[in-house]
Amino acid sequence: MKLARTHLFVAVSIAALLSVPAQAIPPIWEPSFGSELLTLTTQDDETTSVVLSFNFPYEAASYTTVHIGTNGCVQLGSLGTDGDIDYDHWQYFEEFIDDSAPELCPLNTDLDLTTTGTIHFNDFGDHAVVTWNEVGTNQEETHLSTFQVQLWNTGRIVFGYNGILDGAGEDLLASLDEGIVVGITISDNVDPGPVDLSNGPFSTGATAYERWCYDAADSCGVNGSNTGLPGPINTAFDLDQRNVIFDPLPGTGFTVSNAVDGTGPTAIPTLSQWSLMVLGALLALVGLRAHRRRAAG
Repeated sequence: MKLARTHLFVAVSIAALLSVPAQAIPPIWEPSFGSELLTLTTQDDETTSVVLSFNFPYEAASYTTVHIGTNGCVQLGSLGTDGDIDYDHWQYFEEFIDDSAPELCPLNTDLDLTTTGTIHFNDFGDHAVVTWNEVGTNQEETHLSTFQVQLWNTGRIVFGYNGILDGAGEDLLASLDEGIVVGITISDNVDPGPVDLSNGPFSTGATAYERWCYDAADSCGVNGSNTGLPGPINTAFDLDQRNVIFDPLPGTGFTVSNAVDGTGPTAIPTLSQWSLMVLGALLALVGLRAHRRRAAG
């Protein structure tokens, strides 16, 4: 009877521990940020470039040169016709869909590293990661966001969000003076319209995006009209603490899926979840030893 109670206590303890949600870190997250891109530190509206150790395929082409911008996007091959990665794709949408070079935007808005924040690059040989770490906004330079994009040699793209303006006094309205665009585009001047990136899995073409206004109805439609996805003012941004995953389809297009709280496709346990599992195992061991001591006595 004592053994049964001990096992019940351990089982309940482990279940309680494993039920604790991970804090902030999305299921797919690379904690090894790599080298700081020093040319972007303390900068606003700036870009730099890196060279991948592998070919990254995107539709019918492949790329090794990746341009990285302070405003939450990377661009493949070149900086397009305007030679820049702008901060206001939500309003001037042609900057996103018609710039002659593919653009991948985990969080395009007016970010600013003048006061704080760093951007990092790490190349693992089969994939590379760009991380915007605790970067401020133009409106509030000490209101911070952390997110990353992973580029895999298979063509897979993973966006991850690890705290988007979620600190005390930070707010998606008060902390921003621009809207947000999240998505990927081949930049061929074809606008398929916004989609709900949190509602995977679904198939899409080479351009897929979601769009939020910052001071009006939350999810903008085309050309700044408020005809996009429903939601109260700026609370419809529902990607924090999760992943958006783009897997290339044979021929053209992508499958869009999500990983949330360790339950999504290809999700891996977070560091917090691993820690809880180890702690649960230790509790089980302590309980078993206590039972043996009582039995021996």
